[in-house]
Amino acid sequence: MAYFASIHKASSVSHAVKAHFLSPTEPSLIVAKTNRVEIYEFSSNRLNLRTHFAIYGKVTALLTLRPANSRTDHLFIATDRFDYLTISWDTNRGTVRNERKAQDVSDRFLRDAPHGPIYLSDPAGRMLGLHVYEGLFLAIPIILPTLKTGRKKHMAAEVGNLDEHTSIRMKELKILDMAFLYNTLNPVLAVLHKESGSDCTQLVTYEVVKSGGSCELKEWKIKVSDLEAEANILIPVPGSLSGVLIIGEQTVTYVSENEPVMKRGLYESSVTYVWGMIDGLRFFLGDELGNLKLLWLEADDDKSVCDIKVEMIGRTSMASKLIYLDNGHVFVGSQHGDSQLVKVSSTEPKCQVVQEFESLAPILDFQVLYSSQSGMDDAQNVYSSGQTRIVTGSGGFRDGGLRSMKSGVGLEDAGILIDNIEGAQGVWALKSNPNNRYDDTLVVSSIYGTRILHFEAHGGVDELQDFFGFSLGEETILACNLGERLLQVTGSGAKMIDSKTGTILAEINQSAKITNASVNDDYLVCNSGGTSIEVYGLQNNLEIIRSRSFENEIACLFASSRPKGLCAVGFWGASSVCILSLPGLETIAEERIGIGDVTIPRSIILAQVLKNEDTSLLVGMGDGTLHVFSVDNETTSLTWKKSISLGTQAFYFYGIPQENDIVNVFAACDHPSLIYGDDGRLGYSSVTANRVTHLCPFNAEGFPSCMAVIAAGELKISKVDTARTVHIKKLGIGEVVRRVAYSAKRKLLGIATVKSDIDPKTGRENFRCFMRIIDDVAFTKAGKFALGDGELVETIICATLDNGDGTKSDKFILGTGIQDLTEDGSGVSGRILVFEIEEGNCIKLAAEKRVEYSVKCLCMSQDKIVAALGHSVNLYSFYYPSHTIPQLDQLASWPTQSDPCDLSVWDDMVTVGDLMKGPLLLKIVREDNVYKFEGVSRTFKTTWTTAVEMISKDTIVSSDSEGNLSVWQKNPSVVAEDQKRLEILCDVKLGEMVNRIRRVENYLLPDAVVQPKAYLATVEGSVYLLGDIQKSQAALLIQLQANLTKTIKSVGDLSFNRFRAFATINKEQDEPNRFVDGDFIEQFLELPEDVAEDVVNGVGDDLDSLGATVSEVRFIVEGLKRLR
Repeated sequence: MAYFASIHKASSVSHAVKAHFLSPTEPSLIVAKTNRVEIYEFSSNRLNLRTHFAIYGKVTALLTLRPANSRTDHLFIATDRFDYLTISWDTNRGTVRNERKAQDVSDRFLRDAPHGPIYLSDPAGRMLGLHVYEGLFLAIPIILPTLKTGRKKHMAAEVGNLDEHTSIRMKELKILDMAFLYNTLNPVLAVLHKESGSDCTQLVTYEVVKSGGSCELKEWKIKVSDLEAEANILIPVPGSLSGVLIIGEQTVTYVSENEPVMKRGLYESSVTYVWGMIDGLRFFLGDELGNLKLLWLEADDDKSVCDIKVEMIGRTSMASKLIYLDNGHVFVGSQHGDSQLVKVSSTEPKCQVVQEFESLAPILDFQVLYSSQSGMDDAQNVYSSGQTRIVTGSGGFRDGGLRSMKSGVGLEDAGILIDNIEGAQGVWALKSNPNNRYDDTLVVSSIYGTRILHFEAHGGVDELQDFFGFSLGEETILACNLGERLLQVTGSGAKMIDSKTGTILAEINQSAKITNASVNDDYLVCNSGGTSIEVYGLQNNLEIIRSRSFENEIACLFASSRPKGLCAVGFWGASSVCILSLPGLETIAEERIGIGDVTIPRSIILAQVLKNEDTSLLVGMGDGTLHVFSVDNETTSLTWKKSISLGTQAFYFYGIPQENDIVNVFAACDHPSLIYGDDGRLGYSSVTANRVTHLCPFNAEGFPSCMAVIAAGELKISKVDTARTVHIKKLGIGEVVRRVAYSAKRKLLGIATVKSDIDPKTGRENFRCFMRIIDDVAFTKAGKFALGDGELVETIICATLDNGDGTKSDKFILGTGIQDLTEDGSGVSGRILVFEIEEGNCIKLAAEKRVEYSVKCLCMSQDKIVAALGHSVNLYSFYYPSHTIPQLDQLASWPTQSDPCDLSVWDDMVTVGDLMKGPLLLKIVREDNVYKFEGVSRTFKTTWTTAVEMISKDTIVSSDSEGNLSVWQKNPSVVAEDQKRLEILCDVKLGEMVNRIRRVENYLLPDAVVQPKAYLATVEGSVYLLGDIQKSQAALLIQLQANLTKTIKSVGDLSFNRFRAFATINKEQDEPNRFVDGDFIEQFLELPEDVAEDVVNGVGDDLDSLGATVSEVRFIVEGLKRLR
């Protein structure tokens, strides 16, 4: 039983339209991304997401229509399964409303349209048109008011709705584009097509005449045959000009009913992919290089077109949709990069990006970067999505680059107070008046002294030169409110001040420098002279209560408020921690946790992180390791729970109080994390801000529930996200990042890129490939190696290989393909290249091997290299026959039925993704020092494979080009012939083409309902988590999904089971096979209580009981939601 859920939803924009969907007065931008529709409002020159909803099908069209009885537009949606439906917006319920349920117009006996489906709308609102099958036009009339007797009468409420569709045969088969023309008596259809067996491009027009209950096509006046062969787009011209524009690579042609054909050459040859209308004379054009152009028509006094002009405006992401909004703003929807909101102007800058919408599409490859975790009682590392980072090779052409994706807590900056703080040492929030509800003062400490920032109620900020007698000439170690008193601790002493009168109530002057200080409700604990701890009473004006000296120097300390009477201390020399009593400073418990001078405690905190559990002792080490102890609330004994690496540098703890005395802990460092309670376990979530050194909660009137943060030398006020979300960091490369590899030891990413450009003289596309090194810590480019002319990079991996001197190091292995080696240009060969990374991240070619075919994939099996070539899988060894020159030798080979497109290895087992025949399982065998492959098991049906991955020694996950996902296993039958056939365990229709699958390495969630097994990345920019369902919970989740399909009303009444059922050209199932859709079952959490009870108890038609309570099911589903 398998489970999948989205970590990052599809971000590729396939369709967009502007319509009055939400309001009759304010237009909305409606965007389709795979099976999700998003609705934005345009205000203050920005797009803001208003709502979104899912469709049980991949959206292939968005059109609008306005029924007579509706004040807003209705939305026409078509799907890839050839369903169409209409919806409207229900203002009262704040959700979509079904107007016309899904109509299935599929026909399995017809051939798909050769240039893809075309959906179009008559500008006069009389008809919609669909061209989804070759030689067939589907007309959907819109009901009009009845003007003549004898016609079929419709009720007034039906006017403007869709009538029954009708099919019309067409003689044109190779249709490139279609459009309805403006200002015609009946709907007129313009058809751009190629003649069969010819490259000749022609334009013909037909009048669509409705007769009785059917429609027919009658030839119309416009017909042009001498068009540019590469013409591919029709633009109907509105207004008094009417006619149609035909866009080619080198020319623009204008054709109208009463004027001669006008043809103009383009100043530069390019392939136009998309257009958008501004008004009746001006249009936007977008080409394959991301150029945004303006086409406009010049008209004379007789309202006839006298010229056509095209002007370059600027560069954007490569556009799939161009929608003009208002006030010079155009939405650029993209399938190859970030979608953008662009401001165009007649003056410089003519094209300015004002808003970007992050996109991962298309994901060509990715790597999963884990935090290393370990613990004494853990058999395996504990999986935590909050400490997992995914780096993707995303984007096409110039938009190509890397995206670093983390599921974490966001810090959104509300304002920068100081943009350059040198030597910052801390920040604390205070109330200058104890009766204030809000904080109004920030104390900012640095090695140069202390600064006081005072916040007015209206939001103004002033820096004070004096504040209640605080010592501003030296570094502050601690500052806080104590009821009506203020406390400041510096290196030379401490002051307790009356916050009403400013009178100093008590003062400590230390001869030895104070280096650490901590305070709770009753005591101030200071470390002075390095090895001494003093305890001062807060109730008796800082009178010293107890002092104790230690053998080792003290690195950090923390006085606990809950539980009371405890102080945690970390030591330098001994690399140990201990729990002391307060105020007596007696040793209660002690643990040694570090080795050497690096792994020493740098920060320590006692906090009630878990509800109804023992107190947690968190110790941060100098190498970025976090040690977690449990402190028994009764005996105060220490139990070491586990360790986790949060980074590579020392970090410092800051407690963030929550409700019910629970504390979240912020670990500030180069890559900060938030530690919190998650169902009785500690959760670790990365934080978006980098290089955070100090922070404190800051609840000011102008900045409620915020944090004061010092990060990268800046003091900022930031808002903390209430929930963990996905955050993306972008590194533009300007080239297609085809493959990604990672060296954990060196903290380097190795990427294989393709740079393409157009030769301005010949118009030919040229490419050059590179192997590049990326510094993962700084996320910057670090080095590159150029491959040969005509050499295409296919794959890259990182492997630990011999150095020739008995040591090993990480090396990057590259596989390429080379064309045009023979006189006729038909030859193809390849190279396997091994690169070493020297000091300064210099790339050195250590070894290479020329092979007969292109090297499609590479993997490592122990110390051997497995390579997928043109029609075989080969095994190579990397070794040093001498001390200086390494060599690659072939050890074994296995022929494949077609080209292998992917590889996966588990110990000595190898899975080959055969392009046409699906997964093939092989075993590497060594006999008498001779290696060979043995065939173990395979599939016996045609499957157009895109990716494979082994999630266990006998279990394989594969995907195909039609968007299906399958899980296979080696047949456990005792019959030898059956064992040779892979057995299907479960399959589902993902609806997106998967480019890469990566398994979750050696991570385990104890007693979890779902164990994470793999990540999937798709062309549309989605990232999914694939998991294995615990057997004891499998039936419950399957039945929950089945009950929800019969309970939740879908958009257009589309079937969830049909949407997720495995489907190919030759086979279509009725429902997903033993697969659970995590996004779908999470809708259970949104159900009203009475409906949720019916779902769980099986009340209703065709519903079965889950055998659990609502709270138990809700607990399971909430846990699954947190998993991603």
